[in-house]
Amino acid sequence: MADHFLTKSQFERGQCLEYGGGLALESHAALQAALSQRLSPAAAALFAEPLISFGNDSAPASIAWYTSHEGEGRPLKDLDDAEQARVGAILSRDLRAIRGLLGDAEDGTLIGAALHLAGNKAGDIWVVGGNPVLINWGMLPVGAGRDATARATHFAATLGRYLPMTSAPPITEAERSARLEKLTDARGVEAPAPTGAAAVAAVGAGAATAASAANAAPAATVPVPPAPARQRQPIRALEWLPLLLLLLLAGVTLIWLLLPGTRIFPDRRADIVDDAAAAEATRQINASLEARLAALQEALDGAQCRDDGTLLMPGGRTIEGLLPPVPGNPNDAPGKRAAADPISTLPPDPSRVQVPDRDSNDPGSTAIDSASLLDMIETRTVMIVAQTPNGLSTGSGFFVAPELVVTNFHVVADAAADKIFVTSKSLGALHSAQVLKSEGPFASTGTDFALLRVAGANAKHFTLLKPAKTLKLQSVIAAGFPGDVLRTDAAFAALKSGNGGAVPDLTVTDGTVNTEQSLTPGTLAIVHSAPISQGNS
Repeated sequence: MADHFLTKSQFERGQCLEYGGGLALESHAALQAALSQRLSPAAAALFAEPLISFGNDSAPASIAWYTSHEGEGRPLKDLDDAEQARVGAILSRDLRAIRGLLGDAEDGTLIGAALHLAGNKAGDIWVVGGNPVLINWGMLPVGAGRDATARATHFAATLGRYLPMTSAPPITEAERSARLEKLTDARGVEAPAPTGAAAVAAVGAGAATAASAANAAPAATVPVPPAPARQRQPIRALEWLPLLLLLLLAGVTLIWLLLPGTRIFPDRRADIVDDAAAAEATRQINASLEARLAALQEALDGAQCRDDGTLLMPGGRTIEGLLPPVPGNPNDAPGKRAAADPISTLPPDPSRVQVPDRDSNDPGSTAIDSASLLDMIETRTVMIVAQTPNGLSTGSGFFVAPELVVTNFHVVADAAADKIFVTSKSLGALHSAQVLKSEGPFASTGTDFALLRVAGANAKHFTLLKPAKTLKLQSVIAAGFPGDVLRTDAAFAALKSGNGGAVPDLTVTDGTVNTEQSLTPGTLAIVHSAPISQGNS
């Protein structure tokens, strides 16, 4: 499309000349292509490009005109006489070249229609950068007749001043054929050449009148033969050679890429936990949940409530696994400790459970002899914060040595080495962590662990359990920093905003061990009922 806006004009659809089942205005691209190929781009630029709006009930139809010429546009009639004469000479030259195409079988009627101007008072001939540009082309004045005589009169008053013609430019195939036939007949009649004294007299007479003839008004236009119709040249066999070579090269390349061993792909280890193992795991979980439901129902059916309000389970212990208090026994007074059955009907309150808090394998431990289970968990559990290309990754971990934290591989898998941090209330602030070893992902390795070093932490830590018997029905506590809770945690929002001392609150849930699964020969899993979500990793 032409780049430079020229002006805008209003029109009525009845003014427009038809071409090819539509309006000549709508065939600007074909007009430009014909003139560029047959004559020159300069001849094609004579006709401004229309952007047509046919209007509606509230807005009249209008055309925005664009040109490829740069500069300010002005109507020709607004220029001084000298500039009008200069531009008029250019316009006459271009129109004479275009006239030779009016007899063309392919483009003659389109070019003929384009040479009709609407005759607007504002002017249909504009000048941009010293070049003539036609607007309102392919149209007639409102109410003007479309017969050849009326159009010839109108053409003489517009472009006919720069291109004298004996008839209006053709707009139908019949007019084009008649014009072509007339030109052919005119070329076929030639006057006999004078001989002898007559020839000499003719030469003298011609010499005597040459000067006056040069200044006389232009006589009848000498017909210009139409340009020969374009013919399609057959494509020679040799011209197909580059395409054939390109196709051959593409085929050879494709075959080479399909050969085994050509392309290098990373080895993809088969998933260790296949669909069959996952289905079996689901079956075992459902079976354990059904067994747990039956056990709870049985306990509820056999429970007894004593006079002092203590609820005893069928085994004679309370719902938390304690022996019922004996009235008057000082050892059963409030605040006293009592041994609990590790397999209780429901998990006990972590804040009431007292556990040893000294690591016998660590003589330098500063831990106290005992603490509540909740305090013990909070001092050893940390939040993992890792910056990855996809954003912030959070998870949970716990100390297994004064400076060593275990977490899941997928929490830190995509993080840069210097973008991994841990925090907790016992640490008090963010601490940088270094990945010492990792193994995962779970689908292909059966493991999902990462071991982190937190330099200088000197934290209390857990001792990993190596059970000698089954853990089924034993109480379990899940502690961590799940994402659905962090979304509404003000401390986490402050941490993300740059407050390194802000520590989110630890989320604790309880449950029981449902089953112990062997997903594969090297993958063991403990399934429990404590609710967890993304972020507990």
